[in-house]
Amino acid sequence: MNINNGLIEGQPRGGLPLIVSVLSVAAIVWFFLFAVKGTPFWTVIAIATFVLGSISIIVYPDTLRASLKTWLMHIALGLLVAGILYFIFYVGNIIVRLLPFGSSGVEAVYGTKSQASDRTILMLLLFPVGPGEELFWRGLVQRALSARLGPLKGFIIATLLYTAVHLPSMNITLIGAAAVGGIVWGLLYRKVKHIGPGIVSHAIWDAAVFVLFPFT
Repeated sequence: MNINNGLIEGQPRGGLPLIVSVLSVAAIVWFFLFAVKGTPFWTVIAIATFVLGSISIIVYPDTLRASLKTWLMHIALGLLVAGILYFIFYVGNIIVRLLPFGSSGVEAVYGTKSQASDRTILMLLLFPVGPGEELFWRGLVQRALSARLGPLKGFIIATLLYTAVHLPSMNITLIGAAAVGGIVWGLLYRKVKHIGPGIVSHAIWDAAVFVLFPFT
């Protein structure tokens, strides 16, 4: 494979059929998570993100490869982006709650917290949920689409797909949050060309929003 603008050219192992297959699985999983009552949310999303994240590493074995110095910089950048993203959502939460549907939408996002303890949720968000989502949506989907269609189109389509899987929730607040997060993490991956900062940012932001400093 050749390197062009930091993105590996050529299709991943398994090619386009693999990408379509794993995207189909992701769509089904997220549909059950948000549209089928009684789905054990935290169990399903933990298993799904672990499996999908693992597939990403199998498809792109170099996805986590970096020197210790580089990883330390990725961690620092990821923490910074997580803080900025939390501030964006803090302000957004205030604005959204002024809208007719706002408060109910925010409360619905936290509805799944009744299914597990805060400690369990925190552990799952830090691993495998946050890292797994980044490995899959950016490290596999965006990377593969960028290699096939170019960095800009790859970023746009991957972000739209990430947002789209949240549509079954019928929660405008959650869908909007997914779109904002997808844009930030997608741009971060496109700029840095490594999944490290996104993994750190996504996991820490999840933990802060859902458990450590929730908007409820």
